Amino acid sequence: MRKLLSLVAVVALGSSMVACGSDKKDGFGAGGIKVTSEFGQKPTITHREGDPDKALVTEVLKEGDGPEVKKGELLTANYLGQIWRDGKVFDNSYDRGAPSSFPIGVGGVIGGWDEGLVGKKIGSRILLSIPSDKGYKEKGNEQAGIKGDDTLIFVVDLVGSAANDTKLDADPVAPAADAKIKVAGELNAAPTVTVAAGLKAPAKPGKPVVVAKGKGKPIEKGSQLIGRYVVFDYTGKKQASTWDGQPASQTAPAQPGAPTDQLQVGPGPNGQAGALDGLAGVPVGSRVLVELPASKDAKGKSVSAFAVIDVLNAFPAPKQQGQ
Repeated sequence: MRKLLSLVAVVALGSSMVACGSDKKDGFGAGGIKVTSEFGQKPTITHREGDPDKALVTEVLKEGDGPEVKKGELLTANYLGQIWRDGKVFDNSYDRGAPSSFPIGVGGVIGGWDEGLVGKKIGSRILLSIPSDKGYKEKGNEQAGIKGDDTLIFVVDLVGSAANDTKLDADPVAPAADAKIKVAGELNAAPTVTVAAGLKAPAKPGKPVVVAKGKGKPIEKGSQLIGRYVVFDYTGKKQASTWDGQPASQTAPAQPGAPTDQLQVGPGPNGQAGALDGLAGVPVGSRVLVELPASKDAKGKSVSAFAVIDVLNAFPAPKQQGQ
């Protein structure tokens, strides 16, 4: 979904126009749209006859009691997208059995999502009717069957959000007396490390070390994690970090630093092991040091590293096609 929503850069427009409860005839709500099923269930969408509204329509079908979604956060949501013109459902997360995550309010998704979801509360079900100028514009999306003038209808269930300044609900764990790597830093900021002089990478990664123990549910096997991390080499030099922003590309504008959903605890779809499998059983909300398997750089040189990961949330990993 992120790839689909990110194909068109968002153009800065004026204030968004929101219609709520504009047409309740025959059970149709805002924008002449009717939605069946409850939060968390795959919705069925029908709409009135005729042309759709030309402005962005937003309706809170069910208001949650969680925090408001803020610009720049990584928003996790279930969704279903349907084309007004022919009723085709072109994408949905419910069939995959897991929500999707994406940066919100910063041009990483189509404009109707950025405008319509920022400020809504986690736990809410939101209806969006998005005209083409706030969707895929004149280019449309041929792969999804979306034409350049298509209005899109979305039902979005907001299930979680996270930011780089989200403070972990965790208790610090005293390091072992003989620890060769020591982790420091506040639990709502990028961690720093001190590495013992001359430390060599282990021949085989050991078990994860809990730096701060969270108070959430234990991570289950087959989970997709929402988290943030810093990767270090064994001299203590930073190699990568989710706290760092991403430069602009041909398909997306520059993005501020934000958590990621690209952290998976195996087994993988074919039973394969992964670098983060040892996190199974660790509570959500923890800060963890994980030794990573050696990899090859662009020149073919072996590179060893470790990561300090903050686990902000966990969801089932998406089902693979054919499951």
